[in-house]
Amino acid sequence: MINYKQLLLLGLLCPLCIFSCGKKENLPGGTVKEVMDNAVTKLYKTLPPAQLDTISDAYITGFLNEEEKEILATRFWTFDANVPVKVSLMRNTAQKVLPFWLEKSGFKKTPLIVKNEEFTYEVWQKDFDKGPIGLGINGFDKERPVYFISVAPQNKGDKLAVTNVAPAQYPLDTMKVGAFTYHDWDGLVLTEVPDELKGQVLFTTVRGRAREAHLVNAFRTTATPSSEKPDQVILTWSGDPSSTVNIQWRANAEVTSGKVKYWKPGASDTLFTDAGIFKMEDRLLQNDRYVNRFTTKLKGLEPGIKYEYALSNGGQSWTAASSFQTASDKNKDFSFIWFGDTHYSPIWGDMAQGSIKRHPETAFFSIAGDLVTTGLNRDDWDQLWDHAGPTFTTRPLMPVPGNHDSQDGLGAWMYKEMFSLPENGPAGQPSEMTYAFNYQDALFLMVDVTLSVAQQTAWVEEKLKSSKAKWKFAMFHFPPYNFEEPYDEIRREWCSLFDKYHVDMVMSGHMHYYLRTKPMFGGKEVATPAQGTIYTMSISFPGKQERWPDEPYAVKRYHDGPLYQHISIKGNTLSYKCYNPKGEVRDELTINK
Repeated sequence: MINYKQLLLLGLLCPLCIFSCGKKENLPGGTVKEVMDNAVTKLYKTLPPAQLDTISDAYITGFLNEEEKEILATRFWTFDANVPVKVSLMRNTAQKVLPFWLEKSGFKKTPLIVKNEEFTYEVWQKDFDKGPIGLGINGFDKERPVYFISVAPQNKGDKLAVTNVAPAQYPLDTMKVGAFTYHDWDGLVLTEVPDELKGQVLFTTVRGRAREAHLVNAFRTTATPSSEKPDQVILTWSGDPSSTVNIQWRANAEVTSGKVKYWKPGASDTLFTDAGIFKMEDRLLQNDRYVNRFTTKLKGLEPGIKYEYALSNGGQSWTAASSFQTASDKNKDFSFIWFGDTHYSPIWGDMAQGSIKRHPETAFFSIAGDLVTTGLNRDDWDQLWDHAGPTFTTRPLMPVPGNHDSQDGLGAWMYKEMFSLPENGPAGQPSEMTYAFNYQDALFLMVDVTLSVAQQTAWVEEKLKSSKAKWKFAMFHFPPYNFEEPYDEIRREWCSLFDKYHVDMVMSGHMHYYLRTKPMFGGKEVATPAQGTIYTMSISFPGKQERWPDEPYAVKRYHDGPLYQHISIKGNTLSYKCYNPKGEVRDELTINK
């Protein structure tokens, strides 16, 4: 048997052999992902770019060989049943094309209907013998309300046991009114379930599974493909801002090594360090499928010192020098800038580049989530960095993810590979998504609110309880105070801790308007910032709220952006100002301690 690496080698020597020879030994792997990876590779070799956007379901099913189609028809969802079962498959009625395998495999459409608050599903059913059962892909489109299934024994007296479910990360539940099917939208619950399906074993899923076989209208391009030269340079911290800095950049897949040199201006010593490398793939990005991302962590730096640095991708040539400033190890004055949702907007990019010219003393930047619109599309990130220009080459960016960065239940792996951030978040949660850092006499809790709120509460309390910082800030994407969504769990779990340990300010985005609240304690307004927490929400592009109900807790609101916030701390005084792109102050606040 030829292994997968050998198949790739054969593919280089004879590109069509893997796909056109119908022999079993030439099968492109045994998983849906392997079939789709190889299908995309073949499509790039077979069709010019203009035709990639014209392919249809019919074309794809003719393009794939029978072994590939068999894998796509049986290995998307697999499990074992200990008794004969009836599988009910709930398919969104709005999906235009049936999955190619559904009828051919013996599923029959029934008159049954299942509904949630947004979608209507027709029910298809098939009887299976006991043993292993395999179901196919959702389709070659990107129908986000992917199908879900329920399973019941054919014989009422049998006791059903479902085992060896793959993918295994999505738990089994019970089919009933009030159950949810999508973990990335658990507030969307079933509102109509036929009596004969109630009580069956429900297989939960995520909407992101629609991407696993997406080919129709799927291919994208980036306006800024990678090259052999370092670009998309950004700074972050994963350690102490007074003695460390992390540098990240991009190059094409042919560049396999990277170096950083750095020095203090005027000094004779120049230090060198190698960079770590990660190969990132976006298989549907037709003009830049693979890139390498590099990360270097500089340590042992002197506090309060300006350093210059340059990058090299393995050769002798170096980029033009840039610079960064380490934090002081004393509690000195500092300022930072934060943005609400950016969504890779060019208007935000212009505003960000203008903000650093207006506030050259700024120590770092933060973004309160939704940096891009589709966090799993690398061309979105390419646009973000292109619009940002050199903004983050001289000052670190310390962001938190939003729901658009961590998309459709598939997590934020691309976001994680863009940033090197502290790994001091809650145990059992993905690293670098929730984290904390201190800058001077201020604590910053950066929390990924797309993860479980309750499972992060103990960590939030521990960080607040153990902190001796004078100023305490929290940043997360979903705003506890807004007129669209109450976020009761956040208020109950986290805002109560902000009351208990006196967090000065919470910074959020998501709702696409600007808000600053009165000081809040226990969900009620209080007289001074010393008695409660101020909740802020902002937007960095020209969004627009049409609805505008009263919010009695609000001090200042704006329907839209773009806006940014500059916070300056000088001893016992915090100065908060919200600016528009012209540098006009739209809101301001002073807190004295």
